[in-house]
Formats: sequence, C-alpha cells, structure tokens
Amino acid sequence: MWQRIKNNIAWFVLIVLTFGAVFVWLAVFTQAAGDKLKIYFFDVGQGSAIFVAAPNGNQVLIDGGPSDAVLAKLGQALPLFDKKIELLILTHPDADHLSGLIEVLKRYGVGQILETGIVDNTAEYQIWNELIKQKNIPVVFASAGQIVKIVDNLAIKILYPLGKIDGQDFSKNTNSTSIVGKVCYGENTMLFTGDAEEQTEKPLVMLGVDLRADILAVGHHGSKNSTSDKFLSAVAPQLAVIQVGLNNRYGHPASETLARLKNIQILRTDQAGDVKFECDLKKCLFKK
Repeated sequence: MWQRIKNNIAWFVLIVLTFGAVFVWLAVFTQAAGDKLKIYFFDVGQGSAIFVAAPNGNQVLIDGGPSDAVLAKLGQALPLFDKKIELLILTHPDADHLSGLIEVLKRYGVGQILETGIVDNTAEYQIWNELIKQKNIPVVFASAGQIVKIVDNLAIKILYPLGKIDGQDFSKNTNSTSIVGKVCYGENTMLFTGDAEEQTEKPLVMLGVDLRADILAVGHHGSKNSTSDKFLSAVAPQLAVIQVGLNNRYGHPASETLARLKNIQILRTDQAGDVKFECDLKKCLFKK
C-alpha cells in the first residue's frame, strides 16, 4: 500500500514538474516572440481598424471598423486572457471607424481614449459617449503637438487637427476632422490618416509638417479625394496600406489614387486579408 502511495506521489510530482517546464518554455517563447512591435491592419470589410502591440504588452487600437468583426481579430491578436487595451483612438465618428470600437468598449477594459470630441448626433456616437461615462474612461482630445508615449522607443505623434476642436460641429464633413498621427518606433514610422481628404492634407503640407513615414495608411480607403500628389510626395512612403472592403459600393480604392501610388508597393485588405508587420528598432517586415 505504501509503495502504491509512493508511486502515486512520484507520478504527481512528475506531472507537476512537466507542466511547470511547459509553462516555463511557453514564457520563454512568448518573451522571444514579444520583443518586436506588431502593427496589424485588420481586414474588417469596408472600414478601418489598426492594431499596434508594443513589446511590453501595451496595446493600441486605432478605429474599429464597421461591425463587431474586430472582436474576432482581437481575439486572434491578443494574448490569451488579455482583456485590456491601453489606448483606443477614434480618428472621427463615422460608423465605419466607430461601430467596432463600441463593441470593444463593451467587452474590454480600456485605459484611455484619444479622440477629437466633435459634436455628432448619430445614435452610435451617443452610445459611444454613454459607455465612456459608464466605464469612467479618461478621454484626451487630440491636438497637433501631442506625443503619446506607449513605451520606450514607441510613441504616437499627433499631427492633426491643428488645434483642439472638441465641442465643434462638423456634421457637413466629419472626414475633415480626422486625426492624423504618426506611430514612431525606433527608426520606423507609420502614418495613419483616418478619412482625411485633400483639404486636410493641404495645410499639413503647406506648414511643412514632418509627414515622412515608411508605411502610409492610405486615407479614406483610397478615395479619389485623398492622397494627393503633394501629400504623397511629403510622406514618401515605402509601403501603402489600403483598408477597403471587397467589391464595396463606393468603388474604393479609386483608379486615380492607385495611379498616384503606382511607384509604391500597395497592400490591400480586400486582396490580402489582414496586413501584418513586425518591427524591430531598425525595420518593419511584412508578415505573409
């Protein structure tokens, strides 16, 4: 009997040690895989959602797309049991950027929100604001010159709007209020533009704002009214990512925009699905 107990104890100890070793190696591999910045342009249909994961585990979601499709994408991108996103950025409150963020607010803990705070009377934007109040989430209104530090060597620089516009009504054209920002990690840069069009691009170029970026998130899903020649020349990207839905009713991306991008490598979510990059401090590599 005692021998049987000893044998059972020995097996129990062996199982515990085995599981312990597995968890140790999982931790090692997780740490090894997590020493790079990840930038994912999610394929959420006709909308925009950009996920940025820092090496220290902090996460940023820029826009959320037109539906709850972003939830499945986050489930794949986030570590197991991680239900916290440190920063949500709403570039502007159009449904194809906002709707998915509402679903994220319902299901995830959110550390902070960066938005413009403009007046918008849509039902979805009212729900967004109510959820923020209910969850008591700190909100910062975007303005050029702000620098949001995520971790050492990683920051987001806000380039537009040129001043705070919270409380103002832009119901005739919310696209013109889109936050333009630059993700900077070591020597890497990624410019996101929401639905910014030429009327937003023009003052940035005229003021000599440093728009240079390795990766450009093409404005307004490749609309003909975005990504003007002068703006594109100022950004001088190596890669352009277009978040767009397959066979969308708007005809995005426009042939005019594609022509302006002809000398730049283009990656499209309607063709490639999720567009993923992993970056060390020197270079971002496209993950196929």
